Amino acid sequence: MSIKYDLEFIKPEVRSGWDVSSEMKKVWTVQLDLIQVFDKICKLNKLRWYPMWGTLLGIIRHKGYIPWDDDVDIVMPRTDYDKFVSLCNNYISKPYYLQTTLTDSECFYMWVSLRNSDTTGNRQTCLSKKQNNGIGIDIMPLDGCQDTPWKYKISRFPVRIITVLANTYVNDFNKGFVARCIRRVLRNIGFNYKKAYEIAEKWNKKYKIDDYPKMAFRAHADPLTKIIKRDMWNKSDFESTIDMPFEYIQMPVPNGYDNILKQIYGNYMEFPPFDKRAAKHDVVYEPNIPYKEYCIKHYNVNY
Repeated sequence: MSIKYDLEFIKPEVRSGWDVSSEMKKVWTVQLDLIQVFDKICKLNKLRWYPMWGTLLGIIRHKGYIPWDDDVDIVMPRTDYDKFVSLCNNYISKPYYLQTTLTDSECFYMWVSLRNSDTTGNRQTCLSKKQNNGIGIDIMPLDGCQDTPWKYKISRFPVRIITVLANTYVNDFNKGFVARCIRRVLRNIGFNYKKAYEIAEKWNKKYKIDDYPKMAFRAHADPLTKIIKRDMWNKSDFESTIDMPFEYIQMPVPNGYDNILKQIYGNYMEFPPFDKRAAKHDVVYEPNIPYKEYCIKHYNVNY
């Protein structure tokens, strides 16, 4: 195992009335190590990045993880993101792995993940696939977007169609009748989801941040206008950063974090009802077991 655990940090504890287990603390430790590896590469190459969504909320409200959260979301302006993807492998070696749709088999995401191959941590539906299923952090590109939701919604419609088809082809998240029918057709005709990814990325890259009043993660799958509006951010809120604590490390928080969090969550300092406090994803975590060992044993994956 590549991670050395701080025995004091991984002790179970109650945070904000929520029981945080030692195993979850180990997952956090792996992710915190990945953030440090990622940040070092960014600093060496003067690349901008920002924590976003629940990770940003955790920094401001908890000075670390939201106690019932289990993932890390990072965004980067497109130019910085593309540069990071192109040079990351020059700086990392096993057990670290940069997962992209183009370089990992049976994998489709419109972002990249930095993973630790000596661990297991991914959605249950991914664990049967021949892809890297190590614990990871997600890194997403920011592109320019229009200043009104309906204009933005129209401009991203082609990418939405492409990503829905590619996601349906590769993943089994949606088990509804229509999704199963579409999946069967796509798999029978040999749909090329990697080519679809390249087309979607080419489309997104047309929307350069300098040419538009706002910026967003354009590959967001949710079609609801309220979700789209929530994630259309003012460029001025990212003009500078403030280093703030996230557990035992520091993160570069965008200067307009208050505006960003109000836009996403409303009254973000108010805790959700206790019955709403839960991790968002159906992720299986085994921080002490390499994903290949785990997936071969439990899912008969032939690597």
